[in-house]
Amino acid sequence: MAAGWYRITVIWLLLCGSWEKAAARQVTELPAVMENALEKETAATDAASDDDEDWQQLEDFMRHKIQLNTADGATLQSLGILTAIQVQEFLTYRRLLGNLVSIYELQAVPGFEPEVIRQLLPYVKVGNDLMPHYSLHDYLHKGGHTAMLRYGRQLEKPRGYQSTATAPPAYQGGPDKVLLRYRYSFPRYVSWGVTMEKDAGEPWSGFPKQYGFDYYSAHLFVRNVCGLKTIALGDYTVNLGQGLLQWQAHAYGKGAAAMQVKREGDILRPHTSAGENNFFRGAAATWEQRAWQATAFVSLRRLDGTLSADDDQDAVSATALQRSGYHRTLAELSRKGAVQQWSGGGSVRYQQHRWQLGANIVSHRLNPGLQRELKPYSQFDFTGTQLTGASMDYAAYWKNVHLFGEVAASDNGRPAIVQGALASVAPMVDVAMVYRYYDKAYQSFYTSSFGDGSRTVNEQGWYTGVSMLLSNRWKVDGYADFFRFPWLKYRADAPSGGHDFSVQAVYTPNKRKRLSLRITNATHAENRKAAGNALSVLTDVTSTHLRLQGESTYGRSWQFRSRAEYSMYAADTGRKTGWLAYLEAAWHPRACPLAINARLTRFGTADYNTRIYAYERSVLYDNAVSMLYGDGWQYYLNAKWKINRRLSCWLRIHQVIYLGQQTIGTGQEMVTGDRKTFFQFQLLQSW
Repeated sequence: MAAGWYRITVIWLLLCGSWEKAAARQVTELPAVMENALEKETAATDAASDDDEDWQQLEDFMRHKIQLNTADGATLQSLGILTAIQVQEFLTYRRLLGNLVSIYELQAVPGFEPEVIRQLLPYVKVGNDLMPHYSLHDYLHKGGHTAMLRYGRQLEKPRGYQSTATAPPAYQGGPDKVLLRYRYSFPRYVSWGVTMEKDAGEPWSGFPKQYGFDYYSAHLFVRNVCGLKTIALGDYTVNLGQGLLQWQAHAYGKGAAAMQVKREGDILRPHTSAGENNFFRGAAATWEQRAWQATAFVSLRRLDGTLSADDDQDAVSATALQRSGYHRTLAELSRKGAVQQWSGGGSVRYQQHRWQLGANIVSHRLNPGLQRELKPYSQFDFTGTQLTGASMDYAAYWKNVHLFGEVAASDNGRPAIVQGALASVAPMVDVAMVYRYYDKAYQSFYTSSFGDGSRTVNEQGWYTGVSMLLSNRWKVDGYADFFRFPWLKYRADAPSGGHDFSVQAVYTPNKRKRLSLRITNATHAENRKAAGNALSVLTDVTSTHLRLQGESTYGRSWQFRSRAEYSMYAADTGRKTGWLAYLEAAWHPRACPLAINARLTRFGTADYNTRIYAYERSVLYDNAVSMLYGDGWQYYLNAKWKINRRLSCWLRIHQVIYLGQQTIGTGQEMVTGDRKTFFQFQLLQSW
């Protein structure tokens, strides 16, 4: 523990060493669509994402704004705010009418309603700049450096840190969570940096494969150099087509933004977050010549896995791959880096003005091979040493319709298909449609395709979304999704199906106020015990959520947000309900270096099935999402102090109080008492 605090103190002093060279720094908040995506992702995985690359990119664009008169489609798509149709409408407008004269000219672009323009304004500019041609000196000096130290700790001590009369603590390290990151970034041109992290409970050293921090990452990412469009060394992510074969970046699913259904993004991106699983480690490059583009990549890294107990080393196999990233107990430490994964592949693309076509291939080899214990619902999952897949994807514009899709197959011959269309059917009405078919035996490792489930397997479905701008003040988004699972799945011991409906109305009387009402209703089939029957019976269960949220700004310093949400879980055994209400206030004075925001939440749910997820403001780059169930109160307080033009610090205190509880949590994370308190401190230096 003393060694850990020594390291933290040394890092702090290094970060605060020189204060004279400074550049003004703004802080951005995530757009509402990204907040909603994080809530959805957390609900699907029960863990908040560590991937903050999109957030870092938005911060970079605030300092180095996108020049709208020279930006290409890929740059505009990288913002994560515009749909494919909006990007194409903008490029068409600029091609037909010439460069924009003023930022206010965006109002004349079809599909750019006031809310979209307000989201774009912090990241774009309009000027008469020519297409830039930067030299190596520009690459090295026009970007910005950032160094960040984040420390967090739960004040109550879970059971895993406590020793007994007969056994030492299960967790081999202290409760400190530490993240250290340095990065130099010149957006869309060059990025390099290192990331180091230790999770709570992980030791600093003293164990095999444990040297200081538990996780290390480094990357070098350069564009338009040595005749190549992109070069990536170290840790990077690969994103192909519509995510059937390979997708390691954030991707939108079903949510409040009914039109955000297409996977958009660069094929290669630097991996800069503390996520320990969803990335490659090696080298990659993209070559581009006129309409042709080719990408190749190779990776060699070690995965966490459980090995079989066999005296014959040649017969050892991996019985499971672990994705948690935790190395706290002796068992978790023994699984660290137990499996070697080699990955390689490539992509070839041909692109014309209004259409593009791509062919992709990805191959993985595991050593030792994977021989997991298969259950009825998972009997088609991958086992063996090598997995190879290939796909073809396309995108095309025809009049006011954008078509896209991908067809993939794993080396067992089983297919996965997704086909979609985005269309402007009227000046104020957009429609999205997506069909997907994922075979029950389709196999893949790093995928994130559109669907109801979290995996690209065993699913068929049809999605229709509509976005209507009724006036400058009213906007309505909604979708209907019908799906079926041809084979067994977790908690469903027979083929099943379901449907998912959602509608959201947003009222924006002016740029200072926003009111939204969202209703979602989803029906799935789950196993249920029936009276007098020893076997589980498949029964439909319905989850309904009703959310009312308001946001307002007063003067230049005050912002308020409130939410009331009701949840209902209905099954053959009856109905259970839950509710949540919070009030949040933020104070951001222009003349004062101090900024504060706080939230008070009251919640009450019958059980886990009526749980409610809520995105929270936190320290910069922290994807904080709370899962609330039970009966209690929650509050948090965030404070940011801008020490000078380049050094800022954040403090955060977060507490949940469960009324009438004697213990909270289970297993090694169980806490005695009725509350859990979390403290965070962060320093960020930029120059």
